[in-house]
Amino acid sequence: MNDKELIVTISRTAYLKGLTAGWGGNVSVRTAEGAVLITPHKKSLAFLTAEDLLTVDIDGNRISGQGRASTELNMHLALYRAHDVNAVLHLHPPYINSLVDKGVPLQFTTIESRLTLGGPPPVLEQKTPIVTDLEPLVDAFKTSNLVCLKNHGTVSAGNDLYEAFALTDVAEEAAKMTINAMIIGKNGSINTDEGKVKEADLARLPVFSDQHMARIQKLVNEDEEAQRLGRETDLTMKYAIVQAEDGKTFTMHFQKGKIVQITHDDDADFINAAKKEIWIHVFNGRLDPFAATSQNKLCLVKGHIGDLAKWYAPFYRIFSLWKGAPVLELGEE
Repeated sequence: MNDKELIVTISRTAYLKGLTAGWGGNVSVRTAEGAVLITPHKKSLAFLTAEDLLTVDIDGNRISGQGRASTELNMHLALYRAHDVNAVLHLHPPYINSLVDKGVPLQFTTIESRLTLGGPPPVLEQKTPIVTDLEPLVDAFKTSNLVCLKNHGTVSAGNDLYEAFALTDVAEEAAKMTINAMIIGKNGSINTDEGKVKEADLARLPVFSDQHMARIQKLVNEDEEAQRLGRETDLTMKYAIVQAEDGKTFTMHFQKGKIVQITHDDDADFINAAKKEIWIHVFNGRLDPFAATSQNKLCLVKGHIGDLAKWYAPFYRIFSLWKGAPVLELGEE
């Protein structure tokens, strides 16, 4: 399936699944040549054809196609310029819009939705029918590949259009389950005590410092729930985190859930690498490590996320504890 056929297929699927209505929504793909294919203005995604699509360069200059490109063209181009993504999808999912309008965060009933999204997506105020204030949206995509626009809809992005669609589709499913749980009298929320630490322990440290890693080790080893889950799943392996700019590495040696040693080598079963800014988002609780890996913000350079599945429970707890080791923001060191 070529890019044009994929845009048409995803657009119709989104319409048929009720993720948009009328003329709402727009879709784009960055081609292998670096151009952008985008849906036209005022054409229902339900009845889109390949001939309706326009091709523009990264500055928005028309290369081919008739009529006007989507009025959200500038939004799509801004995301392509700022982020390493190849597809952008803007839809109007009604269940998500309903929750956002009422200020109710998504709850994650299934493990899959939690893995895909990490946590409730960022919500931005939106008071115009077209996104004109692009900077907050571009910035929000640093921590999530799905962003909600209040009174408007969602914007998702990914390595391809399948990935961008899946994010919105899973989020709308989570929204439906959140509303269902509220109707039947259950809030479906995750244990709010997870990862809680004393305020005295929250003094921020430089990211990727020995003091920072020592605090993480202490938090994990002293947490009864993390230790119980580690013993039950025999969490015995080596997990490394790497700061991409300088290659600085910390490898955590786990034995039945306890971090018995932290070394600076990369002799690990699993290695996650990312830029310093991304790690700061992770340790300051703005970015879930599982979701960040699936969204390619964290790069699993060794090992496969599927192989971590048997240790999902202890690592979910451990990652929540990382919030108890907050770090200095960029420019504060």
